[in-house]
Amino acid sequence: MPMKTSATGREAIALREGRVLHTYRDTRGIPTIGVGHTSAAGPPTVVDGMVITLAQCDEILARDLGTFEDAVNRAISVPISRNVISQNAFDACLSLAFNIGAPGFAGSSVVRDINAGSTQAAADAFLMWDHPPELLGRRKGERAQFLRPDSGSPANPESPRGSISWVQTQLNANGANPPLSVDGDLGPATIAAIRAFQASHGLTVDGVVGALTAAALG
Repeated sequence: MPMKTSATGREAIALREGRVLHTYRDTRGIPTIGVGHTSAAGPPTVVDGMVITLAQCDEILARDLGTFEDAVNRAISVPISRNVISQNAFDACLSLAFNIGAPGFAGSSVVRDINAGSTQAAADAFLMWDHPPELLGRRKGERAQFLRPDSGSPANPESPRGSISWVQTQLNANGANPPLSVDGDLGPATIAAIRAFQASHGLTVDGVVGALTAAALG
């Protein structure tokens, strides 16, 4: 049965890509909004001056991810089951495909190694997609996510403002108890710390680092 991105996986992608609630031009000059959404991905059509809500941003992301879920499910030829590919591993693959494109993912050594049954080699192959170099932190976070058992705990770094490791650093600076490992992986402890921070600051307690939570974090 085809796998779907988990809620935690969607949030990890949103943190890595960033949520922008107004139209901006991407590096190619294409009108973009939300979590990297362009008109080419389907509705809504992005026009200059457009503004969306956080809820709309996350709805658009969930729809856009459907294309990549299909691509990842097609590319991975080993049986898609939690005995072979964990939910965290699938979510990490989604994050990579969303960033490098479905064709790039399908032809990657990540896919070849998964299909050959080599989990460790597949995880290490995430680190090959490090151009430009600023992406290396993201790749380390995806690699850690890929290797983390679904019920287990995190491991590895990612750091610009809005990234998962930035959130972890800010939560620690705001007194996260117990302190978090700054590893770039959105694990259960980090989600619990986000929710605790939101509760203590009068924010909506949803575990999502939207604009208001990010501003409160600093």
